[in-house]
Amino acid sequence: MRQSDYQAYTERELLKVAESDEHAYTELISRHLETVKRLAGIYSTGGFDFDDLYSEGLMGLMNAVKTFDESKGATFGTYSYSCINNRMMNSMRRSKRIHGSEEPIDDLEVAVTSSPESILLSNEGASELMEIAESRLSSLEDSVLRCYLEGKSHAEIANELGITLKSVDNALQRIRRKLRK
Repeated sequence: MRQSDYQAYTERELLKVAESDEHAYTELISRHLETVKRLAGIYSTGGFDFDDLYSEGLMGLMNAVKTFDESKGATFGTYSYSCINNRMMNSMRRSKRIHGSEEPIDDLEVAVTSSPESILLSNEGASELMEIAESRLSSLEDSVLRCYLEGKSHAEIANELGITLKSVDNALQRIRRKLRK
């Protein structure tokens, strides 16, 4: 099936087949790219890099697709928003620690609304973005990304793949750059 065949599917239907069907997965991701874009835009006004936040948010969204459990009672939209937001917040916290800033970021409040027009516009680039991620990542980057999306720490990834922490960090930086392009 083509991705366009999934546009009429509900999120629940897409979630059931997303693991085994890349077009369903891409459609599900594309439906929530506007949330990633909006949050990155809001948080980037606080001096953070939009592209870095967008990449982090995208990874949070991809992780949400893989880890969503309907039996927990939340909708996928709520769960994915939380995963995207948490991923960006963690990135900003790391950035603040690295740069030694005292400015608190936990007080940021975000309200996201998606218009039908903005969702349609975000869907156009989703398929291309997913193809780029799949075609441009090396086998090491792919392995690191999969571990990262499973929620493993840098140390756990390094241990599992038999590489150094620096190699994990470098691979994640390359992944972010490739996803930004």
